[in-house]
Amino acid sequence: MANDAIITLDQIDVQFKEKTRAVHAVDHVDLTVERGDIYGIVGYSGAGKSTLVRVINLLQRPTSGTVTVLGEDMLALDARQLRAKRQRIGMIFQHFNLMNSRTIAENVAFPLKGHKSKAEIQAKVAELLELVGLADRAGAYPAELSGGQKQRVGIARALASDPEILISDEATSALDPKTTSAILDLLKSLNQRLGLTIVLITHEMEAVKQICNKVAVMDEGRVIERGSLLDIFAKPVQPLTKDFIDTTIQLEAALDSVRQQPAVQQLQAPDALVRLTYVGASTDQPLVATLYKDYNVTANILFGDIQILQDTPFGNLIVVLSGRAEDLAQTFKYLADHDVTVQRLDVKEEA
Repeated sequence: MANDAIITLDQIDVQFKEKTRAVHAVDHVDLTVERGDIYGIVGYSGAGKSTLVRVINLLQRPTSGTVTVLGEDMLALDARQLRAKRQRIGMIFQHFNLMNSRTIAENVAFPLKGHKSKAEIQAKVAELLELVGLADRAGAYPAELSGGQKQRVGIARALASDPEILISDEATSALDPKTTSAILDLLKSLNQRLGLTIVLITHEMEAVKQICNKVAVMDEGRVIERGSLLDIFAKPVQPLTKDFIDTTIQLEAALDSVRQQPAVQQLQAPDALVRLTYVGASTDQPLVATLYKDYNVTANILFGDIQILQDTPFGNLIVVLSGRAEDLAQTFKYLADHDVTVQRLDVKEEA
């Protein structure tokens, strides 16, 4: 829903004092998450993303700035009010944080103790375990479960208090790729079925690509780039963002292979090695045929990748464009006019 901010972080600053210096973990960050978003915050270890997200429920109090969640100033709440507000913000973690001496059902029930009757708790636990696909494991103990099953328990427990917001702090980092994909699918399903707003903290752009609709990239405590998933993938600005995206589409590996091909090794000006990036409607255009038919430019495709992001095609081609200089100039203009991003590539790998 447009303009329906559910989380607003304004000029958030978090500093930690060490013996000889102050560490700026979060450096004047603004962030707005709207109701229904799956908002990915991505960055390498030490970027400040986990510290930032812990500010949302005040597990980490900011040094300065304001935190507005579900319409309330979190920093103005007293201890009782803050406990109540945190009930509406579920959280799942990388290492599950399950109690090994309690059954799966008892782990999920734990947040409900003292808030509901025994019968209500049993009904709620059964409902949640069904929701995460573990209805048959209620009596098992954590040691009997796989990593993916443990994370499903963590998700069920986080949902016990019927939160409106779910924070996932590197929740898939300890899982294998297949299990990670299944957990991400579950989170996307919960977003759609329950109207849950999700903030996903990760260092894996693959996870962001699979389920997020919005992305913020963090580095050294700052948000260096943000936008819709499609905008970030199609038109990244910052080098770090480009690195994340190129890694997830394995572009560097493809480029290493492409540079060894005779068509590239023997390239002569004005011919050019280029990367073409296109989104949505532009993928419906017969680009290669049009370049030859209208501009007498041939395109030798050396690498191609098309993915679906937010139900929209997103493609990358590495091609050698061959023709007269003036025809190539017209070709580049045609591509730009049709929302195809052209990046000239070096024939030889940079030292």
